[in-house]
Amino acid sequence: MNVNTLEFLNRISFFSILSWSFFMVAAVSALVLTNLRSSLIRKYRSPLISVALSSLLLGVVSTGTPYFLRSLNPDQSRLTPIDQLTITQWVEPVSNPETTLQNEDETSWLKNIPYRFKYKLQFNPYEFSRLISIHESTMVIMDQKGTLRGFNAYSGLNHWSIELQSQKVLSTMQVLKKLYILDRVFSLDALRVTCIDLQNPSVLWQRFIPNSKDGELSFFPETQSVLITTGANGVWSILAKTGEVLWKRPEIYSKTMAIPSQKHVLVFEPVVANRAGAWYFIDPTTGKVVQKAPHVYPEISSFTPIAASKTASEYFLAKVNPEQFFYMKHTDLSTGWSFNASEPIHSTLIVDSEHYFAFYESKMLELRNIATNDLIWQKKMSGVLNTWMRFTPDHQYFTLPTESSDGNAGVAFYELGTGNYLFTAKTSEPIIDMVFFGDWFYLFSELHVWAFQNEARAR
Repeated sequence: MNVNTLEFLNRISFFSILSWSFFMVAAVSALVLTNLRSSLIRKYRSPLISVALSSLLLGVVSTGTPYFLRSLNPDQSRLTPIDQLTITQWVEPVSNPETTLQNEDETSWLKNIPYRFKYKLQFNPYEFSRLISIHESTMVIMDQKGTLRGFNAYSGLNHWSIELQSQKVLSTMQVLKKLYILDRVFSLDALRVTCIDLQNPSVLWQRFIPNSKDGELSFFPETQSVLITTGANGVWSILAKTGEVLWKRPEIYSKTMAIPSQKHVLVFEPVVANRAGAWYFIDPTTGKVVQKAPHVYPEISSFTPIAASKTASEYFLAKVNPEQFFYMKHTDLSTGWSFNASEPIHSTLIVDSEHYFAFYESKMLELRNIATNDLIWQKKMSGVLNTWMRFTPDHQYFTLPTESSDGNAGVAFYELGTGNYLFTAKTSEPIIDMVFFGDWFYLFSELHVWAFQNEARAR
């Protein structure tokens, strides 16, 4: 039996298997009674009729039991008992980090920047999927089997793992010394919120919200609560410390980020079928709707709050579809501007409180002013992938992964103010992600992580 078959069987509920079994017995008994005419069947006709009717009745009962249980617990949410939380495992990798490299091409490009190679760690026996968080000296990643893994970001040692069995990570959030992950698991048709202590790597609490597939996380500081949009199960506020439910609004359909804004939470509900779309202003303490405003947007694919500054305060950037996005104020929903592009936009990315990037599917890249949407520069980015973009800590440069051909891979560096190409950091494997953290930066492939330190700033 292969892994896919096991995953499929794990998704089938106990009540479904039970009801199918009873219905099968009832169907077989009915066929025997109606098609066979032997004396043995006539002799035991009454017991067979009883078996068929009993199986049919039990099948109906086992089918209806989940709906009955749901009526007793409408939100079907549950907090995992402490003794059932996944335990952290401490295990070192198969090989120690390399501190010297045989392939000089992997470090020759460092002459362009004041960084020096520190170590190269092999992700054996697992493969890298995505970076989750970096906190103080701890780097946290997710492998391709859904296991959370952490290690010392400065040495590559002190490894630990938590087997979350995550199918898909939807949203992550780091608040002070805690990490919050919203994901879907292989064995359940549900959303799961997990709180992890980053100082002492361990699961503090988990909450499941069944019958939900999409959602986002955000945080409201005044109530110290995690805001969760769950689609069909509505909007939830959960206490960040314990995982207990503060309030929920199951009637509001929303799967985009709930935006904290001064004294309220702004929630977007799209136009669904004949139901009009609406913006909800929700009291963060009680969950009551303070105000409701209509809109005509069928969906918003991305929702990015803008940090407060002299030119941008309490605003957010929203992408409606591949060609349209707008800039709006949280407090009164006044629109700063709305933009209809001439071609589909792959992604938008906030550079700082005053600038953002619009990356088109044709690989045209634009740097624009957030407050006015004025174009600053425009460049055709050839030979790169638009899967991700990163900025150096001083915001002088930005990076993009290069297209991999004939075994060549790497990360291209560009000047942020002009978009001019500077150089390419060549690597032996395609780079999935890159992150700058303090005086360090890291390159991730499926099998390795390379660590580099800015020695000039470290002195």
